[in-house]
Amino acid sequence: MSSATSSIGFLSTGLSTTNSNVKSLSTTVSGLQSSGVANYFKADGKQNDLDNASVGVGSNSVAIGANSNNDGRINVVSVGTAGKERQVINVAAGTQNTDAVNVSQLNSLSTATSNGLGSLSTALSSTNSNVNSLSASTSTGLSSNTSSISSLSTGLSSSTSNVNSLSTGLSTTNGNVSSLSSSTSSGISSLSTGISSLSTGLSQVTSLSSGLSNIANGTTSLSTTLTSLVDASKNATANGGTLGGTTSGGANSNGTVQTRGTSGTVINSVVAATCSSVNGVDATGSGLCAQATKDGATAIGSNAQATDTNATAVGFRALASQAGSVAIGYNARATGDPTVAIGNNALASGNDAVATGAGAQATANNSVALGAYSVADQANTVSVGSPGNERRITNVAAGVNPTDAVNVSQLNNVQNQIGDVKRIAYSGVAMSMAMSGAVTSALERGEGRVGVGIGSYQGYGALALQFRAKSSTGNNTWGVGVSTTGSAWGVSAGVDFKLW
Repeated sequence: MSSATSSIGFLSTGLSTTNSNVKSLSTTVSGLQSSGVANYFKADGKQNDLDNASVGVGSNSVAIGANSNNDGRINVVSVGTAGKERQVINVAAGTQNTDAVNVSQLNSLSTATSNGLGSLSTALSSTNSNVNSLSASTSTGLSSNTSSISSLSTGLSSSTSNVNSLSTGLSTTNGNVSSLSSSTSSGISSLSTGISSLSTGLSQVTSLSSGLSNIANGTTSLSTTLTSLVDASKNATANGGTLGGTTSGGANSNGTVQTRGTSGTVINSVVAATCSSVNGVDATGSGLCAQATKDGATAIGSNAQATDTNATAVGFRALASQAGSVAIGYNARATGDPTVAIGNNALASGNDAVATGAGAQATANNSVALGAYSVADQANTVSVGSPGNERRITNVAAGVNPTDAVNVSQLNNVQNQIGDVKRIAYSGVAMSMAMSGAVTSALERGEGRVGVGIGSYQGYGALALQFRAKSSTGNNTWGVGVSTTGSAWGVSAGVDFKLW
């Protein structure tokens, strides 16, 4: 009896070990569920035909490689697309909870699970043999000695306690793998058969996907869970869908989804993503409600709109509404024909206008606004600021052609030349005034006189000296004069003749 009790205890220990391994496997599957397999489903409360819904690039997502597509899911990394998946190679063994695992780690898990199940099968076989022996011993004891019945009863009570422990272990195992529990309740032999099938399925694991699929063939509940995870996005409908054992409702107007399980969990930040429209030939639209409605149009970003031929709108609420127009940035608007608006809230509404910079506005035809908050509201102009917020234009080369801009150096040269002209003019006026001031009285025959004069004009002063003389016959008069400012000189001379 003690031998049987020991064997039953050993069986309980084996099942406990198996239960631990199954828990580990369940935890791994739950990890897959919580880390992304089940979280990336589309909750759509507006589109009737889910297969035709246009889903843009989800926020905080990464698509790596040509033609990779993350199907509009948020917080994901995609390295391919449906039917064109890629392997991720040279992956180191994961160490943290959020690390990726490689095939080596998965094979180790598969090997450990197979070994544990093999040990369980061996232990069950040994227990079965011991139970048979127990049955024979008990039968002999009952027939030979009535007192042995009491001992047997005592032993059976102990065995019952162990069996209760075994039942508790099997109940826990049943919570993780329902098929294992079902097989155990049917009998040790059917349990052994189920374990053998499960072991066979595990030995055929070649990859995470095929391994989980084969395990699903041997365990009904695990298969149901994985199938629900894989098909979660397909099962989500406008009126709610089932994910695993939980029924989820459609997205409410406030962007939440109410699960219909007993816990009443609310999944927040879920919005309908069905308003995107890509109607033009060779058009491209990516993002929630992105609109690329004409041939060659490109709309990238939530609510981005490229509504005319070859228009480009990139950014949240960017709008390019004329053929060939380009709008880049949050709420950038290129509404002229054609125009370019680059920067948050940039506006180019005049025909052939360009606005570059946050809040820049080019509202006149053929105008250009350069820099944040610059305003170009006059036709055929370039603005680098706004009234009260002007900017300097630096590093300008000297102008050569008639329509070139000039720089300060060229302006200073002109200013210097004007200054020189002014100085010369003012000095000349001062000398002229000084010369006119150097007067002499009337001359007699043979007489000569000298006159001295001074002059001033606009701060410039001059001194003049004039000499005049008359011939002894009185028929001729002549004279010379000189004036100076100190740096400039002037000379005059004259003669007169008496004609009759």
